[in-house]
Amino acid sequence: MNRIIPFQVEGKKMIQLGQLTIDQANDLRSWLPKSSLERVKYQGLELNDCVSFETYDYWFRTNHILTRSYETILDF
Repeated sequence: MNRIIPFQVEGKKMIQLGQLTIDQANDLRSWLPKSSLERVKYQGLELNDCVSFETYDYWFRTNHILTRSYETILDF
């Protein structure tokens, strides 16, 4: 799985859950506290399902990179 590229809003790096696959978005959404989702305006659009890139990056590194290594071990 590749990391997505963030966009910047008022100097903050953000990602939209809609950029992820359905499974990834559901995994991240279940991992996050409900108050973590932010509503931002970007290029005239209001995006309702955004999180900071730092939060996404931490989730990605701890849940998907480690999971991939763990699954590899079980394959033997």
